[in-house]
Order: sequence, then structure tokens, then C-alpha cells
Amino acid sequence: MALNNILIINQPLGNRGDESAHRALVRSLNKAFPQTKITVLNYMDYRNAEQEFVVKHPNNEYVRFLFSKNWFALYFCVFITKFGIINTGIRLHPILRKLLPYYKKADLILCAPGGICMGGFQNWRHLFLLQVAKVLHKPLAYYSRSFGPFPTVTWQNRRFKKLALDMLHYFDFLSIRDAESMHLADKLEIKYIPAVDTAFLEQPCVEIPVEIQNKLADKYIVFVPNQLTWHYAYEKYSQDVIDFFYRRLMQELRVLYPEYQILLLPQLCSLGDKGDYNYFRSLLKGYNDDNAFIVPDIYSSDIQQTIIRKAKLVVGARYHSIVFAINNEVPFLALNYEHKIAGLLEELGLSKYKVDIQLVLDNSVQIEPEMQEIRKKIQGISCETNVATMAHDIAQKCFNCFIKKYN
Repeated sequence: MALNNILIINQPLGNRGDESAHRALVRSLNKAFPQTKITVLNYMDYRNAEQEFVVKHPNNEYVRFLFSKNWFALYFCVFITKFGIINTGIRLHPILRKLLPYYKKADLILCAPGGICMGGFQNWRHLFLLQVAKVLHKPLAYYSRSFGPFPTVTWQNRRFKKLALDMLHYFDFLSIRDAESMHLADKLEIKYIPAVDTAFLEQPCVEIPVEIQNKLADKYIVFVPNQLTWHYAYEKYSQDVIDFFYRRLMQELRVLYPEYQILLLPQLCSLGDKGDYNYFRSLLKGYNDDNAFIVPDIYSSDIQQTIIRKAKLVVGARYHSIVFAINNEVPFLALNYEHKIAGLLEELGLSKYKVDIQLVLDNSVQIEPEMQEIRKKIQGISCETNVATMAHDIAQKCFNCFIKKYN
């Protein structure tokens, strides 16, 4: 197959971790396919968040698919996906049919790396963009993704699962980035390429801006909380309970590392007041510490990885904070909230550096025994020097399989 044009769809935005995976993949594609045009289609990007992700290269084009009048396209695309009338519906709708030239021009549709949109979050827009490729009989690569679980309680659950399983069997190329998704694929007898997070394709090292260098202490640890109440599995917990756990954990970090700066590193970006930066500020209001600093959320994933490379320890409740720690050979404690973290650590043999947040929150009334276990885990953390190389090799092997198939 000659790849003159690749169309990238379903690129998650607003997150530095997804930015790192995007940058690593697109840079690798530019090197491997120097003549290939790459179009990144950002569907209904109301916040213009794609600007944080752009990889500048003469072959790359970023399309913000958004119009002054969208004619309820976001709702219509969900409706025609649920009821299996995409082929007709996309041609009837005045906005959705504008997608067709991008798909038809592409030699390959590539679904960007990311989380469980096709699974726990049941993202119908994600499924819609995949289904468009299918109804147009286009080759479709689902690259280094997590997926599942698939609940079946409601009709919509069951319908989503059926369509998702159809897509999993349709993909021209499927690579999976975590062990738990691989277990599910094995159970479903679906062929795939074992992968790991695409960010492991490279180890970016850039200059840290002077204004941040001036704020950094000589010795620091990185802490990345996660608000969590946005997640379907954490709706039953109050924000106060979650915040209490993080503040109690910061107290523990201060005892264990009395001379170290606690550096809070926002992963969300382009979200304004709803981002990590404001949430971290609210956490610190209830936790007085003169040696704690929140890095503004305007700095790229390349800068974040460079900051983490110089840290003593990373404690993270976000998936890519752990990816960044492993990639830069920094000791870490993963606060596991979703199976993509557990699956990553299982795949790399690092499960001993994991704490399940739900177990802690369920015991929040008597949290001290849990904190004692966390203290022991932190005290037992060591740097696994060969794991970054192993993760890079897995990511590179997956990419090599992709090159072999399409070059």
C-alpha cells in the first residue's frame, strides 16, 4: 500500500499526556514516511485545544472541524451511530458530509493513541468517527489504545458493545497499550500487536523556561493528583473525601522528604477554570506548605518530561505522570484509578509500585492503616533502570510492525 495521505482521527485533546503520545507518534511518522501527508482532524474542537499539540512539519496539516453553525452535528452523529444509519445520515447532514472528502482522500485512517473511549466512557462520537471509515471501506488502524470494559446493563450499553466489537474485528491494524485490554482481546479472540504507550517512542529533552527554573528548588518531588469526580467509577465519592486523601498524602510526603520541594504538575491543559491548575490551588489552600509549588499549565509535555527527569520521586494519580516517570527512569508511586494504569504496570512488571485509590477511598474513615501501607511502599521504591529501555523497545517494535505493514 502506498501511503500518500494519512488521516488521524479521535485525537484526545486537553491533556499533556495525550500531547506527548501525539508528538511522539507524528514525529515518528514524519521520519518513517517522509513523503506522506498527515492530516489531523480535530472534530468539534470548541476550545481550539489542538494548538497545544501541533507538530510543525511541512507535511502536517491540522484541521479544526468546527463551523459557525454546526446544525446539531454532535447530537446527530450519535443518533445515526446508535441506529446504524451512518451511511445515509452522514450524506444528508450539511456539516457531517463535509467529513467525507477527508476520509476519501486518505489512504489510511489512523485512530490516535488514547484511553478507554471505546469502553468504560462509551464515547459515541469516538465510535462514530471509526464507523465512518468502516462504511467507506477504508483501512483503519487503531493505534496503541486501551479499550473496555463493556457493561451490558442498558440497551445503550449493549448496543455500544456490539458496535465496538464489530470495530475491533474490522481494524486493519490493532495495537494495544496495556495488559488488561490485551486480556480482554485474548478472551474475545481478537488478533493484535502488543504495544505500550506511544510516548515511549522518544525521550524528549528541552530547555526548561527560565521563569520555571527560578521557581524550582535543587531537590524536589513531583505530585500529580487527579480530581476524579469526572470519572464514572468515582461518582459515588464526594470531592471532600478525595481531597482529604491527597492532603493526607502530601503530609506523608513532607514527613518522608522534609527538605524537598513538592512540585504539583498539571496534566490538563486548554480547559481554563476546569483544568488541573485551579484544582491544585484549591488543594493547597487546605494544606499550608511554604515549600510547595504548582507549575502553570501552559508548558508542553516535552518540558514536563524534562522537569520530571530531574525529580527525586513521582507520585501520580494520572496515567501519563507514571509514563513520564518510567520514560525518564525516575522512581514513582502510581495511584491507580483505572485499568490502563494497572495494565501498564503489569505489562512492565512494575505492579508493586501501585496503590489502588478506590481501596483507600473506601476506607477513608479509617485511613491511617492505608497510609501506613503507602508509607512502606514509598520507602521501598527504587529506580528500575532497565524498564525505560524495555518500554521503548516495545513501542518501537509496535511501530516497526506498522511500518512493515504500510510501507
